Amino acid sequence: MTKTGFCFSVKPETAASRLCERPKMKFRSTTNQTTRRAMSLIELIAVVTIAGLLAAVAIGRLGVGSLANAGSQADARRLAFDLLAIQRRAIATGDNHYVELASADGRFVGYTAYRVSADGDVPVDSPRVFSAGLDVQASHTRAEFTFEGAAIEAYQFTLSAPDRSWQVTVVPVTGAVRVTEL
Repeated sequence: MTKTGFCFSVKPETAASRLCERPKMKFRSTTNQTTRRAMSLIELIAVVTIAGLLAAVAIGRLGVGSLANAGSQADARRLAFDLLAIQRRAIATGDNHYVELASADGRFVGYTAYRVSADGDVPVDSPRVFSAGLDVQASHTRAEFTFEGAAIEAYQFTLSAPDRSWQVTVVPVTGAVRVTEL
């Protein structure tokens, strides 16, 4: 008599020994099922549609004026940053730099930064555009910095949205740039 696991059997080929054997499990290969690695087109369309509906509801509740108010602060900070950037470029290159406002239909719609050179003024950045619905007032259409980083004059830019206004001020001697809410 031999001991195999918990079963005892005399001969391996008897019926009792077959009862003691572990049953063999059979696995079927599933050729019809595949693993998913990406979203289907319908799922993608559903997600985009839901996101669009949520955006439409948010704009309806907040109103276009709220978006313009947030845009006015962003534009004021971007203008201040660009003024500081051209001031630093003027110091680094030894050439005067300036920002010139662009107008259309009697309104300021954007600005471009330039470097003053003997061959003519050269744009140093791509033109920037102000947000829609923003009223921009400026003391000068051109804000220039010397090669020492000083502003040639005192400059003020006021960016007004329906409910909020921001003022960007440039101090003449130091060239310091300040952004304040009015």
